[in-house]
Amino acid sequence: MYDDGDVVSMVTDAGSHGTHVASITAGCHREQPEYDGVAPGAQIVALKIGDTRLGSMETLQGLQRALRAVVDNGCDVINMSYGEASMWPDVGRFVELANDTVNEKGVVFVAR
Repeated sequence: MYDDGDVVSMVTDAGSHGTHVASITAGCHREQPEYDGVAPGAQIVALKIGDTRLGSMETLQGLQRALRAVVDNGCDVINMSYGEASMWPDVGRFVELANDTVNEKGVVFVAR
């Protein structure tokens, strides 16, 4: 819920990519460590930036809410293996917010 309860965000999966990436990252198999992820047992905060109504296309509002949640939850690393080509990849409101999150809050941002 956002904006003092005026906005409710209903989240449903549009695919399994996030689960797949989370497993590669934090998978922890005590009995079979060869199946561990790169950071076994790391805590995951799952944030959806895509709108299922738009074929899972990300929205600026979703991106802004996710960055706010990253800061509010004290996350150390963001993984964004999401997106498409952009005519101007280094400008815009999201780039400004991401830069602030990295430079002011010390969050590591990984984009693939």
